[in-house]
Amino acid sequence: MQMNRRHHTVNKVIACVLSFIFILMAIAVPAHAEEKQVETTPSRIPLSKLEETIDAYVASYEKYTAAVSVVAIKDGETIVNKAYGYADIENQRKADTSTVFEWASISKLLVYTSVMQLVEQGKLDLETDIQEYLPEGFFKKLKYEDPITLMNLMHHNAGWEDQTAAEVFYYSEDETLELGETLRKNEPKQIYKPNSIVGYSNYGVGLAGYIVEEISGQPFYEYVNQHIFEPLHMNDTSIHPTGQDHPDLAQRRNEIEGYTKDLKLIPENRVYVTFYPTGAAIGTAEDLGKFLAALMPVDDRNVLFKNRDTLNEMLSTSLYYEGTSTPRFAHGFVEMEYWVPTLMHEGNLKGFSSKLVFDPESKFGMVVMTNQSFEEIYYYGLIKEIFGDNVNSNRITSEGGGYFQSTRRPASRFTDLFRQLDITKFSKAELSSLYNVVEHNGVVEKISFTPYMDYLPVSNVKVNLLKISLIPVALAIIFSLIALIGYLIRMLLNKLYKRGNPTTNFNKYHLAINFAGVALLLNLFIIQTKLRFPNYPAYASLRINLMFNLLYVVLAVAYLGLLIYKLRKNSYSKKQKVMYIMSGISAFILAAFIVGWNLYV
Repeated sequence: MQMNRRHHTVNKVIACVLSFIFILMAIAVPAHAEEKQVETTPSRIPLSKLEETIDAYVASYEKYTAAVSVVAIKDGETIVNKAYGYADIENQRKADTSTVFEWASISKLLVYTSVMQLVEQGKLDLETDIQEYLPEGFFKKLKYEDPITLMNLMHHNAGWEDQTAAEVFYYSEDETLELGETLRKNEPKQIYKPNSIVGYSNYGVGLAGYIVEEISGQPFYEYVNQHIFEPLHMNDTSIHPTGQDHPDLAQRRNEIEGYTKDLKLIPENRVYVTFYPTGAAIGTAEDLGKFLAALMPVDDRNVLFKNRDTLNEMLSTSLYYEGTSTPRFAHGFVEMEYWVPTLMHEGNLKGFSSKLVFDPESKFGMVVMTNQSFEEIYYYGLIKEIFGDNVNSNRITSEGGGYFQSTRRPASRFTDLFRQLDITKFSKAELSSLYNVVEHNGVVEKISFTPYMDYLPVSNVKVNLLKISLIPVALAIIFSLIALIGYLIRMLLNKLYKRGNPTTNFNKYHLAINFAGVALLLNLFIIQTKLRFPNYPAYASLRINLMFNLLYVVLAVAYLGLLIYKLRKNSYSKKQKVMYIMSGISAFILAAFIVGWNLYV
């Protein structure tokens, strides 16, 4: 009996303990469930505090900010839509959610989407040679017989040289040409084998836009209006070459100014894009947010495509970094690893920067648009704040770093010299932090400094030869300057002491060629200044400078011919002969420099 009582007491204790544990579990589970229901950004900021976080971030960088417009999308809904700062600092015109910004290169996403729509309809194939979609004989400068596909255009690896800002931009609406015509007129040389390197190409994406025109039978901007903007109710966006299909929008664009990173006004910041599908879109950040939301549909409804599988295909990896399983492109969309995998695209135009980033998995994305060129505080900083940092790491086995040059460069244009001089030296530590490094037997063969382009190694010998090759040019210019100054000093002294000028009939030619040499130095400086950021000069504004360079070549040839003739026919002093011949050598060096680097029109 006592044993039964003791056993009953033990059972009661166990029951109480189990009941207590059950109560704790009952309390804990809802709390845990509630914690899981708190939605956050990829960087773990609660969505309920996102607007507050952005407000605080902007406030902390207010003195560096012109205007910035931020839109955040979650599950198809706009959760933030705010504008900060001034669209026009000088006139104190504040930015708001109706302010019109430049999309710049984010416009390319409209090209990729249009192509995929036509792929879905069976009218285009991503792996077919694009020459099948173009008029016969369209290309004149292809170097390789390998086919170029739409996928190459999406991956920027068709192999074309880059084009100058002067060829990519223009300033007058009157210069607008039909897209096919301007692509023919500005065809670049193919300098790399297709699929071998990535080199960002506005021409290639413009060509994809032209293929959309050819297949659809509509101008590209009309196609986009009908198949993207109208279905998404993007009433405040245009991708017309000059925005004139939406005059009130073009007017609103003219009410915002463009600035440098340090808030200096950039004059003439309304530029037009030669291959306009690559960067001509203008509109509000809110409208760009509508396009972003359509890339992350919350259910089976899909506005951009008839079949959800087409969207999934477009947003799936189509190019990996060489030798790795690291995604690089998803049919033109850049794949970027923050704290979560994202898809994105950036844009920069004269006075404007823009960025679109989204995580298809969580259906969260952001749009950031500013009126500052190559701006970094929001373009990079705010995105990192919301999506977490981006960390790259490569295991480098080579002994050290070296010199590298971007594959996005001209090879037959007057800016080739300036790009050749733009060679970057990376240490081993710096190489390890880049996006990707391709090595073979301990030798670095290629690096990816950004997703948009590769860099190829440049040997120390080539770097030194490039430096050495500039020495004769520098000496030739110095000699021309000394000869000119010396001649003027002699003339001044002769006049001061009332001595006769011991001149020869060849002196005027000698004076002219040295004067032209000094003027050439000044002209090259002007060209380099015009090409410097953020000018983006129109080609017409450089034509006179390039024509002068060509005139110098003609003068140099004429001087050399005349020099040979005069030295045979006339007798000059040894000193005079040396001076005349040295001027001839200098003129020859400078003329060869101009011709060799295509510094002429």
